[in-house]
Amino acid sequence: MPGAVFRRGDRVTLRTVEREDAAFVQRGHNVPEVAVPLGVNRPENEAEAEASIEDHEGDPLNVGLLVCLEDGDEPTPVGKVSLMDLHHTRPELSYWVLPEYQGEGYGTEAVEVLVDYAFEAHEIRGLQAQAFAPNEGSVGVLESLGFTHEGTLRDARFRDGEYVDVVWYGLLREEWEDD
Repeated sequence: MPGAVFRRGDRVTLRTVEREDAAFVQRGHNVPEVAVPLGVNRPENEAEAEASIEDHEGDPLNVGLLVCLEDGDEPTPVGKVSLMDLHHTRPELSYWVLPEYQGEGYGTEAVEVLVDYAFEAHEIRGLQAQAFAPNEGSVGVLESLGFTHEGTLRDARFRDGEYVDVVWYGLLREEWEDD
């Protein structure tokens, strides 16, 4: 079960990732609609998901949070958002939402809440994120929140049987604060 509420949006809460969430993380990393856009190219078992949680969430330079809907007695996890390398001037942002919850705006809201937190709590210059160019949903999240396309790495990753471009997006502190 997801941990404590860390931040709240209008429709989603961001909760700490606990060891008991390994089965949920494993599910997300194995469903093709999440795994392929994330670049996960091999199956992940629950023990690997648990080790990943311990390595990533235990690192003070990373923040990983479950995206949850509060629709009853228990929160329903629908995705995950992360900040990585908080010691950099521009940490990297990543996110995913299970397919059955995509297209509802939950990912955009969760990323927005995480970006607010990043700029409020950390002395960073900006944020960066990458996506596979064909992943219109992920690119749409970034563009809707004011991220700027900063570059394209052509044929940078092998995904789903072909090479695809990776697009990089960035957002500077003043661009976020001006909105």
